[in-house]
Amino acid sequence: MIYAYCDYIAHAIQKNLKKHDVDGLIDSVGSLQFDLNPDGSYRSPKKTISVVDKNGTAYRITVEEVKSRSENTV
Repeated sequence: MIYAYCDYIAHAIQKNLKKHDVDGLIDSVGSLQFDLNPDGSYRSPKKTISVVDKNGTAYRITVEEVKSRSENTV
């Protein structure tokens, strides 16, 4: 069985982003948001994190599994 590590990767980003912001550019880092169907059931392992910088600009960080190696840009 092959596991997707979206939870682990998203948690590591969420936990460490503000902690390692040595320049003080990040105002807030939100909690992990799960990819759920409207009825609350599981849709995919994708996770999102909302981040706001010191100027009030909001960002969304998305961690999702890429099914095909050819889609992988890393």
